[in-house]
Amino acid sequence: MMDTSRTISLASLRVMLCAILLVALALGVGYQARAAEPSNDVRQTVDQLLRLVDERLAIAPDVAKAKWNSGAPIDAPAREAQILERVVAEATRAGINEAFAQTFFKHQFEASKVIQHRLHEQWRQTEQPPFESPPDLAEDIRPQLDQLTPQLMASLRDFERVAESEGVKQYLENNAETLVSDGVGGVAREEALRPLYEATDTAGVQ
Repeated sequence: MMDTSRTISLASLRVMLCAILLVALALGVGYQARAAEPSNDVRQTVDQLLRLVDERLAIAPDVAKAKWNSGAPIDAPAREAQILERVVAEATRAGINEAFAQTFFKHQFEASKVIQHRLHEQWRQTEQPPFESPPDLAEDIRPQLDQLTPQLMASLRDFERVAESEGVKQYLENNAETLVSDGVGGVAREEALRPLYEATDTAGVQ
């Protein structure tokens, strides 16, 4: 005859072991989540760079309006070359990887042009007349962009220093959409931030 008390004890033991295992797994997952959370300083560094990227992208519609009125081409290779020359010089002084700095700014140019091309295409379809009193490209817009360049460089230097910190990539992905808007469904944002994602990939950050 089967020992009922022994059967109950074995069943209870299995239940207890399963419960202990589940608790251990939960604690482990909770610990990993906490361990992957970047420090407050790292989060502030990432947020600052994202805000500056957003600020630069926010100027793109004014650039598009100015070029729509003047008929100037969206692509400005000479202007971009001048900025990249300053970027290389500043990167050398600041101890930033020159290739990283150049790649980052090239992507900012491309992201801005994504927005400009989208707007010009919309305006062609709607037969948009010239805008009344848009910001002047040389007098109003470019000084804003020139002011942002050294701020971006300083923030990029700080980001480069924390790119290997645990949890940076995930934090960057989680906050990109909140802090960087582009008005074109995220296409320009992804273009602008691609060098940062690649930097965390290269650093082996998960």
